[in-house]
Amino acid sequence: MPYSNFHLTSIILSMFAFILQSPGQTKIHLKTNKNSNPISVTAINPPENGLIVIWKSNTSLVNNNNWKAIHAFPTSKLNSAELHIKSKTGERAFFKLSWQPITLPDRLVWISPGEFRMGSPNNEAGRFKDEGPVHSAFVAHGFWMERYEITQQRFQNIMGNNPSSTEFKSDLPVNRVTWHEAVQFCEKLTNLSRSNGQLPLGYAYRLPTETEWEYACRAGTNNAYSYGNSIDTLSEYGWWAKNSGNQPEPVGKLKPNPWGLYDMHGNLFEWCLDSYNAYPGGKAFSSTGNMKVLRGGAYYCPSNILRSACRAESQEPNYRWILAGFRVVLAPKITQKNN
Repeated sequence: MPYSNFHLTSIILSMFAFILQSPGQTKIHLKTNKNSNPISVTAINPPENGLIVIWKSNTSLVNNNNWKAIHAFPTSKLNSAELHIKSKTGERAFFKLSWQPITLPDRLVWISPGEFRMGSPNNEAGRFKDEGPVHSAFVAHGFWMERYEITQQRFQNIMGNNPSSTEFKSDLPVNRVTWHEAVQFCEKLTNLSRSNGQLPLGYAYRLPTETEWEYACRAGTNNAYSYGNSIDTLSEYGWWAKNSGNQPEPVGKLKPNPWGLYDMHGNLFEWCLDSYNAYPGGKAFSSTGNMKVLRGGAYYCPSNILRSACRAESQEPNYRWILAGFRVVLAPKITQKNN
């Protein structure tokens, strides 16, 4: 197996390829910029199909237990898949890549790593005190997010039950789901996908972090909503108090955001992985750390609750709320405390 080491700006980087039919053709590609700190990491000469996972370790031994998946992407997205890593003085880091000949379901949207402005400015109409200060946030890995909120049919198929408050309909989003049940759904989906050979190495289905959720919702925008600032067109993108039938609506019926995600504004609140806390230097409505973040607003809500930055409706993880549903991401594993 080809294996070589490079020393760049106090980081030791290794190039390694495995699982490939022809080892040595696909390698990790490293770029440095003399005028900036980040090193960009991606692949060169990957196969036309399948996906690549990039791994990181603090030791160069190939067979050790310290390798962690830090980035993944379909080979078709190579041009937008660069991973930027900021080095620290004296840091030693080794990288390797793996390739898998799998194609993920179309319901998953791949999202590239990136930086964005999280929160809302003081002059944004309808904002709450816990949305500031606006700060720079970075999603340091590529990940996949479901196009749609999890439906009653998918929840029934995975969990064997349907806690929803409405009569069963396959394309309605499941509601009245607790945070714990959403986490269990993700765990079962991960195990099922692994057994079917459809799981990227080192990745798992889980709830999105609050940062991942807002990054995906904004989809490269800095407006109150992913489409702009006016509520005049909100009903084209989200179900809320003025256009819903006072109950959850079928998923995917309105316009998606710029990254192809549906119902990020409205229909149901969506559980996030994080516990609810104030942003650094900011304020919060609860400081117990026992609440879980809910995002996006719901069919019953006024327009300001559907804004990209709104986070004012956190709830306890065992709360069964008719306004709460979820969607999942396929992303690097995160160890999370179950309150």
